[in-house]
Amino acid sequence: MIIINNRFVRLFPALKHLNIPNALTTLGMVFGIFACYFLTQRDLRTALIFMFLAGLMDFVDGFVASKLNQQTEFGQYVDTLVDFFTCGIIPVWMVFDLLVYEGNIFFDNVIITVAMIFYAVCALWRLAYYNIVEADKYFTGLPVPGSMMTVTMSVWCVHMLGLPMWFSAITFFTIGVLMISGIQLKKYGLWQKVMSVVSVIFLAIVLLYRG
Repeated sequence: MIIINNRFVRLFPALKHLNIPNALTTLGMVFGIFACYFLTQRDLRTALIFMFLAGLMDFVDGFVASKLNQQTEFGQYVDTLVDFFTCGIIPVWMVFDLLVYEGNIFFDNVIITVAMIFYAVCALWRLAYYNIVEADKYFTGLPVPGSMMTVTMSVWCVHMLGLPMWFSAITFFTIGVLMISGIQLKKYGLWQKVMSVVSVIFLAIVLLYRG
């Protein structure tokens, strides 16, 4: 734990849980807020950078907590709340802000809206389930940070490359199903390394793309 004056802790008792992993988790939420701001400015490139940073914090905080032996119930709840905001809500906001209101076909808008609601509900249930199930070595269902990265890539392809909107809708539905499925994924396994490399490559493409 980070050492704080005991008198200060008596005034603000929640701060007794302040440590490096929880500080990193909180920083992820801050990055998510910046992503929201840049979405309102129609600056998708900068918003994606901050979403990437938020996802990175979610990976780093768990790794640091494990290495420092600072895994706590409080930290798990904070991580869940931040994950739902950054990985469950912001991708939905991104689609509403950048895709739906640019379309002219009502049918397409209904499909993508239903897909986004389904995705957000699955993220909520995935995170709640994770809090009540021991996950020392394996994740059950696709973790939400990886889910967020995948749907974000699909939104960028639709917005920047002109792919049809149903492409994102299918991605949101598919990822939602994977989040609440029974698939077993090893913690810090090969799949996470692959996802990390793909995310870095995607971020580089976003930064360099001038279309």
